[in-house]
Amino acid sequence: MATTVITVLVLYFLLVLGIGYYSTKKVQTADDYFIAGRKLNYYVTALSHQASALSGWLFLAWSGFVSRMGIGAVWTAIASGGAPITNFLILARRMRKYTEMVKARSIVDLLESRYYDEKTKIIRTVSVIIIFVCMCVYVAAQVMAAGKAFQVVLGWDYQQAAILGAVIVIAYTSAGGLLAVAWSDTFQGILMIIAVAFGLVLSLYHNAGWGNIVNALGSIKPQLITPWINPITIIGLLSAGYLGYLGQPQLLQMFMSMKNAKDAKRGAAIAGGVGIFLLFGSFVALLGTTALFPEAADPDTNFLQLFLKYSPGLLTGLILAAVMSAIMSSADSLLHVANVSVVEDFYNRIIKKGQAGDRQMLLVGRISAVLLGAVAVYIALNPFESIFWVLFWAWGGLTAFGPVILLGLYWKRANRIGAIAGLICGFSASVIWFQTGLYTKLHMSFPAFFVALIVTVAVSLLTAAPPKEIQDQVEALADYNMPETINVKTA
Repeated sequence: MATTVITVLVLYFLLVLGIGYYSTKKVQTADDYFIAGRKLNYYVTALSHQASALSGWLFLAWSGFVSRMGIGAVWTAIASGGAPITNFLILARRMRKYTEMVKARSIVDLLESRYYDEKTKIIRTVSVIIIFVCMCVYVAAQVMAAGKAFQVVLGWDYQQAAILGAVIVIAYTSAGGLLAVAWSDTFQGILMIIAVAFGLVLSLYHNAGWGNIVNALGSIKPQLITPWINPITIIGLLSAGYLGYLGQPQLLQMFMSMKNAKDAKRGAAIAGGVGIFLLFGSFVALLGTTALFPEAADPDTNFLQLFLKYSPGLLTGLILAAVMSAIMSSADSLLHVANVSVVEDFYNRIIKKGQAGDRQMLLVGRISAVLLGAVAVYIALNPFESIFWVLFWAWGGLTAFGPVILLGLYWKRANRIGAIAGLICGFSASVIWFQTGLYTKLHMSFPAFFVALIVTVAVSLLTAAPPKEIQDQVEALADYNMPETINVKTA
């Protein structure tokens, strides 16, 4: 079986590398590299959004969580399944319009323009630091997941397997930029759907139906068959989805690259449908694996064990490719956003004063992707927590961007000082929450979001209002008849 699995994986790796190579032929300018030339169709945006959001968490850390929580884990399925819909409907259209308006290539460009900080560049510096730190940790979580997947299925050494997965991602991301990321994520998202569908069928079949799964869970532990868990935990799980999604640069970058802002509703329908199927399908499948493997030494690997025990080598290879798809579709998006922060937001805007040429930026971008990947590999080989919490450490920290972006696009009174204070305090709240151990009771996204929200609003109201030009831009975003391409200069 090992030979068949390896053959399928090799074919998969060659395909994603081929996508990276093909994308290099389409990348001619920095806009092409950083935001795919604003040419992504809504279905590519939606599938890439979901593949990037769910990551190796869907097949590994989520497996262990469902095993521990039972039906109580349904709150995460509700949050992560429905959050893509609200993310698209609330942010996609306005982000696409505003970034076109101010010619922003990155989330940090957007923040600097909206909060009129071109001179001091404080918000740019703070944002780059937060993104760099969180993205390196986030990519490290994906590398950890890759190492564990190879270790379980093929018996490979964890460290060697983790390095191999990282090398593949770095290769195609550094080659084709966001275009390679978006198209590879679309393909990988389809593989994830196939994996969950097969897992759901296998789990239900070998448990002889849903009723037997519930009975088996009840016999293992009665608490596993009730959705009613600690209300504080429920709030934390819901906040990780509905609030956390609003602040993830690797997801928001996709909105900036959409071909047409008016496609946000269609994107929401696709992303929501895919999200709901992936979360609830995997939720039922993983409840079944908990019933099948009640004494599992490592519940994180239950989904993989399902295929190792009950499917032929070809299908197991396909599913391992799907698991790698989940891991790599997040890792590539994360690596790309971190890369943009270093190249565009730091190198070009701060060091080169915005004068770096396209060829120079493409070269620096590809070198930067390799260096950032190396940092992530180092963290993965020397982790500070399990995959589940390494991933959520980064997710919680990035949530601080949510209120600052949301207020910036909807509330014209939000100002520069408020945004800077909100980002710093929101990120700090998440870190402190983790260091004090409170994250096991209430997810870090909750304090990160609400501290950033309250501080941004309070400081903005206590200080001077933004310039009139900025307020006019925000008011213009509410106009659904506003043309796709607008030439409005920032203040």
